[in-house]
Amino acid sequence: MPIRRPVPSCAGSPTRHAARSFFLVCGALAALAPKPLDAQTLRGRVLEQGTDSPIPGALLLLQSPEGEEVASAVSGESGAWVLRAPSAGEWLVRVERIGFAASTAGPFRVAVGADVAVPLEVSSAPLELPALTIEGESGGCGLDPDEGEAVWRLWDEARKALRVAEITEGSIAYLTEVTERQVDPWGTTIGREHTEMKTTAGRSPFRVPSAADLQARGYVRDSASGGLAYYGPDATVLLSDTFQEAHCFHAVAGGDGQVGLAFEPAEAPLRVDIRGTLWLDAESSELRSIDFGYAGLRQRSELGIGPDASGTIIYDRIDDGGWIVREWTIRVPIDSRFYGGRNYKLYQETVGRVTSTRRIEPEDGSPRRAPSVYEHGARRDTTGS
Repeated sequence: MPIRRPVPSCAGSPTRHAARSFFLVCGALAALAPKPLDAQTLRGRVLEQGTDSPIPGALLLLQSPEGEEVASAVSGESGAWVLRAPSAGEWLVRVERIGFAASTAGPFRVAVGADVAVPLEVSSAPLELPALTIEGESGGCGLDPDEGEAVWRLWDEARKALRVAEITEGSIAYLTEVTERQVDPWGTTIGREHTEMKTTAGRSPFRVPSAADLQARGYVRDSASGGLAYYGPDATVLLSDTFQEAHCFHAVAGGDGQVGLAFEPAEAPLRVDIRGTLWLDAESSELRSIDFGYAGLRQRSELGIGPDASGTIIYDRIDDGGWIVREWTIRVPIDSRFYGGRNYKLYQETVGRVTSTRRIEPEDGSPRRAPSVYEHGARRDTTGS
């Protein structure tokens, strides 16, 4: 069963032996990247109020006095950040941290070509996520604080993590281990696994088409190889107006110290849509994972007993405070086998794990994104090497 592989954005072979040379090449190219001329910049460090401790992983938003966002950045390991203003004038700097209240500084007057130092100290008083009953709390078919406080609070914290992940991916080189295998309903591997090392730079190894494309053509569709292509949601999709307007949200209680924000199509889908749950740590408010399945997908009941196609995306913080997709799994029923007199589904499972990251600067100063997809096509023999 083929996988459409991401094309490395720097030279290098996608093998373990090439990982070191890949990162060296990417670093060299990043150092030669052109810098914008006559840019107005605001820069500084985010420090904790009262202790002067640096705060990595904070979301910095450059806003006009009317609140319009024009630029964004994420603070690094030392709390350092840089924002480029599109023009001279007065600008506000808003600081958002996962699990903490937001704050806004300014306005700061910036002249043409100026480089302005902005001191930022933020409160360390944590926010608390709402306590949920086992029934959870219903929300509306949009994300509005008037339609449910618990839903809005959960979304606001998830949104911060997704924004940080979206920004982080544009300045990271990834080394990723991708494993393909066939499994039974209990996750036991059938035959041999096939593992390959992949490299990407300036874009997350877990990538999907735009929200508008997914809404128009579906999350499961025919692929060029003649099989089916299965997609999951990434940060940019979840943050889009297109996705939010087409889905309903409600809060759900979870186990292991987690609370969830569930989503599902607002209307019966004309094409295959997606449903799932964003799981947040109840204490830290950090986004931990997203479980998802498909709505409107023809179920493969003829294959026997077992779950339908599904996936999981796991988020994690890297050392310098950035937020990334650390691991993802997509499992699709493809065949069946008799066990104890009953017919059970067999699955093609693809697991991606980011094993190493390196901070780079994108060549054009902005994140680069391209589609990534799990394709289910003709059966592939998994018993070979």
